[in-house]
Amino acid sequence: MNRFTSIAALLLTAIPAAASTQVKDALKTADMNFRVGNEDIGCTMVDTAIMAANSPDIYGTNTVSRSEIASSSRRCNLRF
Repeated sequence: MNRFTSIAALLLTAIPAAASTQVKDALKTADMNFRVGNEDIGCTMVDTAIMAANSPDIYGTNTVSRSEIASSSRRCNLRF
């Protein structure tokens, strides 16, 4: 039982970092796609970042600035 408790505690401490990582990775991938001219995939990644940032109950808290996400969303004509 001790092993299960330690694994559960480890997973619970990693959950808040998951949202920030997912949002950062999605925005980084979107920027790379915008630079090579692939607007469709870039906007899909921005949409993924918006979903992760707007769902803290699912993905955890987010530390990426709202202005960074908003500037990417304006490029794709998405609301944030």
